[in-house]
Amino acid sequence: MLVGQLLWTPKGKGKAAAGRLYGMNVLRAETDRWGFWRERRLCRAGRTLRQGGAGRVLVPRDFDRWELLTGFGLRPVDPTSFVRSQSAPMALELLRRRGLSPERSAVALRGDRADRDMLRTAACLCPQVRALVIDAPRGGGELAAWLRREFGVPILPPGEAGQIALEFQPGCSQGEEAALALYGPWPELAGLCLTAPELAEEDRDDLPLLAVLWEAGKLGEVKIT
Repeated sequence: MLVGQLLWTPKGKGKAAAGRLYGMNVLRAETDRWGFWRERRLCRAGRTLRQGGAGRVLVPRDFDRWELLTGFGLRPVDPTSFVRSQSAPMALELLRRRGLSPERSAVALRGDRADRDMLRTAACLCPQVRALVIDAPRGGGELAAWLRREFGVPILPPGEAGQIALEFQPGCSQGEEAALALYGPWPELAGLCLTAPELAEEDRDDLPLLAVLWEAGKLGEVKIT
């Protein structure tokens, strides 16, 4: 489904039109944030974006009127998949910033199920860390057994603590001093920031934008800052 983009533009009237964003097709609507007709024009933007085939919408960072857009069936971009694609390098960087050697550290992977993202992250980390904790009631035991066979790395019981944790779903914290919350529209990344140096300065750390560019194969180098 087409991605929409909402922009604040003086005297923008909210009509959607085809546009390009870093080589990706978008449906763009420009609307006036402060004018007398601002709410009517925002509603027009939502309506014309949906009518044009948009489902998800990139919005300005200070946008706070989702109740209007969701009424037209529009939703924000969820960066979860993109953030999880960077979970292993972020885990290693977080260890280093805490003065810890990955080769001497245990990383806990916690969630309510061992899904494809957890498996991929675990496989990336196994050759680089001392041990993993796999804490996932659904499928965690099977994943732990597979990791032991494939990599020979120590897999610690779910109740053990790691130096840091990667949390794949909410409500799975176990008290690690530092954790990456890899879920939801606003992931908590323990002070780390994903950036794309080739984008305009104001866009380089815009997670929803990075996520849709990554999905479309239009995102180049990603740095952790």
